[in-house]
Amino acid sequence: MPRPVTLDDIPSFLTEEAFWNLVGRLEHEQLDFKLRPDGLDEVFAAMAMTDGGVAILGIRDNRRVEGCAMTQAVLDRVTETAHACGLEVQVRELAVDSTPITIIGVPEVRGRIVTTPNGRLLRRLGSQNRPLVGDALARFVREREERSAEDEAIAAPALDGVEMELVNRALAADGRPRTRRDGLLRALVDLGVARVEGPPTGTVMTKAAMLLFARDPRRYIAGAAVQAVRRAGVGPGPGPTVARVEIAGPIPRLLDEVQRFIDAQAGGLETVLGGHRERLPVYPTAVIREAVLNALAHRDYGLAGATVDVTIWDDRIEVQSPGSLPGHITLDNIRAEHYSRNRRIMMVLKLLGLVEEYGEGIDRMYREMDARLLEPPAFVVTPSSVTVTLRNRSPITAEEQAWLALLGGLELSAPERRALVLARREGGITPRLLRAAMPDVDVGAVIRSAAAKGLLVRTGERGGTRYVLSDEVVLRAGAEGVEARTRTRQRLLDELRRGGPLSTAEAAAVIGESNPSAVRDLLNDLVRAGLVLAEGRTRGRRYRIA
Repeated sequence: MPRPVTLDDIPSFLTEEAFWNLVGRLEHEQLDFKLRPDGLDEVFAAMAMTDGGVAILGIRDNRRVEGCAMTQAVLDRVTETAHACGLEVQVRELAVDSTPITIIGVPEVRGRIVTTPNGRLLRRLGSQNRPLVGDALARFVREREERSAEDEAIAAPALDGVEMELVNRALAADGRPRTRRDGLLRALVDLGVARVEGPPTGTVMTKAAMLLFARDPRRYIAGAAVQAVRRAGVGPGPGPTVARVEIAGPIPRLLDEVQRFIDAQAGGLETVLGGHRERLPVYPTAVIREAVLNALAHRDYGLAGATVDVTIWDDRIEVQSPGSLPGHITLDNIRAEHYSRNRRIMMVLKLLGLVEEYGEGIDRMYREMDARLLEPPAFVVTPSSVTVTLRNRSPITAEEQAWLALLGGLELSAPERRALVLARREGGITPRLLRAAMPDVDVGAVIRSAAAKGLLVRTGERGGTRYVLSDEVVLRAGAEGVEARTRTRQRLLDELRRGGPLSTAEAAAVIGESNPSAVRDLLNDLVRAGLVLAEGRTRGRRYRIA
């Protein structure tokens, strides 16, 4: 992924089309447009306390290039504002077509606090400059004034233990030429994970470089590994250990190795969709990768000997990372804001395409779990660790989860997804059916929203009104589940007539369904239709022909 735009990226002369192609039209954490040099104090302070960035003068809110030449008055105003914030900024003029504009480069600042002239501490969130208050302010100040463990120098690193292929992948993503081992130190400086100091020290490699590129970072950082364990059962207590392994390596490879362990130990869900056998991961792959990546990228590497711990249970996965939430991040703002404890590591991971946009990963975890109607991630924070728990419980079957995945391009709420699944399962839904399935939801609003989006279509009149899947939904994902459910119920009915009463487990064996709740749903369909009777308590219940 390319770096954010800097002053060095921008030529002195650009056509307007080339200018917009280069910088983009949307303001974000590292880009701000202004018509004149007014209100720059907040922009400077917020960018300095986030990731740095660029402010461009001479652009109206409607993105019209109005122009703002770097006159003496403009330059004086910019430098006075920067001085009042305690910053050194870069300023230059460029021409968009024939219109002069002024561009200002704002550095990120670590090791001290930058405020506005009136003492406000701000962070950049999207295009907004947001103040920090209370405990979030105190924690941010403490962490910002301390040097991250990733910046610590490595004594006598073994250069032959660095994976050159990963280094060259990062260089290529940054638009730099490949290097050989004799140019490794210079390359690591260019990637921001080594630094040049005066004699006699010379070039210093940081812990970040070893964590990202060393074959075995444990040689330099105690605990630079993942302890992965598969336990039987759901607890409480530790439970019997089925498999255990310590996984070590550079973070990009470590991520893949941990994913492979989880895939092997968590298993998958086998289902048939549209006549094809599908294997669905128990947990969305993107969610697992994000949980592990967050643990590796944001953990506190200053806690010597502590590892990232991944524990797989029958009903959940727990990923625990050393260190509490970084900076001003809290459980309340974790989905919307970001703070990089290990900014050097994060910058390289973004170059390698492992991080998309800062701050979007946690929100994506919620969205991916919601897309399959799985429970949302649960975070537990202590002064020494952060644990995220992912559970595999869902009110729908594996086959229905696979069907929902075919609708991935649609923006759907969880109740809308549930409504579509029910419409597919039953051949249509009514408000009464939806209320029975989701008693705490405004089903009228759900139906209206789904119909407005073209997902459900109303059929029938008055008492016979039903809502069925729209042609668009059927075109995208098919509706074969309705017919398949009917055929499966018929198989169960035939077996009951031929072989006598069945338990839920016996019925599951007949139709090859591993989800007991899905089998009970099918049997209860037959009970509601008056074709089958249910006898006995839940555990010992058996079903027979009425």
